Amino acid sequence: MTGLIGGLAIMAGGVVLAHGSAFTTLSALALKRPGPLSPATKPWRLVIIVPAHDEEQGIGRCLDSLKAAARDCAEILVVADNCSDGTADAARACGVTVLERSDRERRGKSFALAYALDTLAAREEKPDAVVFVDADTIVDEELLEVLSSRLDAGADSVQVHYRGDSGEAPLTRLRRLAFLLIHYARPLGAERLGLGTGLKGNGMALTWAVARSGAEGHGITEDAALTLALARRGIRVAYEPRTWVEGYMAAGYDAARTQDDRWERGRLSLMAEALRAFGAAAARGDLPTAWAALDVASLPLSLLVLLSAASVGAGALAGSATVPLLGAASIVSYVAVGLVAARAPLADVAALTSAPRFLAHKLGVYANVLRRPGSGAWQRTSREH
Repeated sequence: MTGLIGGLAIMAGGVVLAHGSAFTTLSALALKRPGPLSPATKPWRLVIIVPAHDEEQGIGRCLDSLKAAARDCAEILVVADNCSDGTADAARACGVTVLERSDRERRGKSFALAYALDTLAAREEKPDAVVFVDADTIVDEELLEVLSSRLDAGADSVQVHYRGDSGEAPLTRLRRLAFLLIHYARPLGAERLGLGTGLKGNGMALTWAVARSGAEGHGITEDAALTLALARRGIRVAYEPRTWVEGYMAAGYDAARTQDDRWERGRLSLMAEALRAFGAAAARGDLPTAWAALDVASLPLSLLVLLSAASVGAGALAGSATVPLLGAASIVSYVAVGLVAARAPLADVAALTSAPRFLAHKLGVYANVLRRPGSGAWQRTSREH
């Protein structure tokens, strides 16, 4: 029995070590600040698509931010999807194009995006590229200028730095730290190796040809599904750290439970598909998209921490703690190097003291996912504004 426990501890520790070592390497490559970007050589016709469900109270802030970035040179297209409030009217009051969609059987972001793309496809003049921004988001004023430069340089798909909002609650600060690791340090390191990154669903741009042939995705994590669809087609997602979008993060654990359940359930449901996409890309020698697919299949940081703790405990009991301890050290290294690379504020780093409560919360989320497996139905995260 002791031998079995020791073997399982070594296996689990090995999984953690593989993740931590790879992520530390990428984070180390992100330590150097990004250099300047060459401007676009031509104007790009961009349409910004904003899917919105019951966002009447906050969409004005998002659209004001987008209008400042658009500078009257890009169309902003809001899809008021299955709304029961005044989202559409609030968006029209901001002077943007508004589509209203009502389909109770096909609810969620991916269907709203598909509806917007179908509308654009019916127009005589198509955009050069489309940009996707969530309705609870504010953006950098240089967003479209920087995206135009990357697209002009030959990128077919681009993901910008998607950061958490500026709230001061401990949970918000922890999420902001996680976003710095997942949405900045790792993808910037991958970009510097010429590897692809994953789309995050917010702050992403696709050329019209790519968007029209595969932007619908599926399930409730359409960003991950689209990443895999692009990987299967050999299309690398470029990462752009010089501009950003800032999205809403739940500040309380009740609201976070819905948000996290959606994220974790969807990503875990795609793991097998991601591994198949990785294998196919690796077999054809396409390392950039193989890495992007493998990134989708990678375990979330919170799950790695929980797995590491379990493997160290089991390894100590069985006298096989070396590999589990190395795995734990690799996770600590990843977090430390990644946060340095991302220049994390000290006030946010101090929130790591509340990590045990967050891990207990995530353990409950994973337990719920195991009790009710499957991708689940889309459910909007409640707002705490």
